Amino acid sequence: MSRKLIFVFILLAFLIGCTSNSKTASELYITLDQDLSQKDRALLDSLQSHVQKFIQLNNELEMLIDDMKKNDELEAAVETMQIANEEAMYIFNLIELDDQPTNKSLNELRNQVQATIEKYMKAMNKQLKGISTGDPKMTDQAYDEIKLINEEFEKLDLSMKG
Repeated sequence: MSRKLIFVFILLAFLIGCTSNSKTASELYITLDQDLSQKDRALLDSLQSHVQKFIQLNNELEMLIDDMKKNDELEAAVETMQIANEEAMYIFNLIELDDQPTNKSLNELRNQVQATIEKYMKAMNKQLKGISTGDPKMTDQAYDEIKLINEEFEKLDLSMKG
């Protein structure tokens, strides 16, 4: 009986640990230490620039896709989405090429931004697959995932500006 109780406590502790680490990028930014070294401040500025590039990429993609929908240009839309996905990978790599921050919170923020960009790329690939296979459920599900990611980046950008 005591083994079961110990197992339940270990499982509960693990689950609590998993949920407490799932902060969004904007939540991580809000808790970021204000006393950053000069190097970490420069890395934060660089990260802000990358986030803004990502947002700009998605705003431009959305405008282009809307325009292509009006003109019924599916092939051009797919090609544009593939290019946007490559641009997202480029932004991911720019972040990767920056030095590692010494500030633990800034490093967590950087990792979260990169993880979110990875989720975006997976969702974009899923959406492209849904389009190519004619699976509207997959396409819509991926679109919703991308929309949530874009909303998180908008929140992060507002936090960084505020």
